[in-house]
Amino acid sequence: MLRPWIPLCLASLLLSACQQQQGTCITSIADLPLKDTKPPAFEWQSAPLRANAQYILCEANGQTERAHMLGDYYFLRWYDAEPQKPVRIVMKYTQAKTGPEVQERVIEHREARRSRGERREKLFFNGPERAEKGDILSWRMELYCDGVLKDSRQSYLWK
Repeated sequence: MLRPWIPLCLASLLLSACQQQQGTCITSIADLPLKDTKPPAFEWQSAPLRANAQYILCEANGQTERAHMLGDYYFLRWYDAEPQKPVRIVMKYTQAKTGPEVQERVIEHREARRSRGERREKLFFNGPERAEKGDILSWRMELYCDGVLKDSRQSYLWK
């Protein structure tokens, strides 16, 4: 007698084998607002925030350096399906003290990469820039491959 779960397993294997390969895209964006030089309390609910804060602050040698590291950190993961083509990542954002003026940061990979796969980028806004322009209020990340927009993600406050 055929078990009822066997056809489901076979169907899922067949479907996964038929899927097209993943294209160049953004897989995740994590933002970490670091507002205090002390990591969050040691409770299970804040464990991820505590770990990320300690990861960022471990580079600082003293309290002054820790204070300069306060700001907004964005960790971007993206899948590179076409490593032979140039890639451009554009982050458009607004800050608290600049009003509706949209600013942007760009990361470019002009040379070919070794292979397909997941890549990671880190964008940070801290130090004098943050003191002068304020916190990030809204943002939009765009991923271009060979000049063509492949994927984008945005915060819920982006217009």
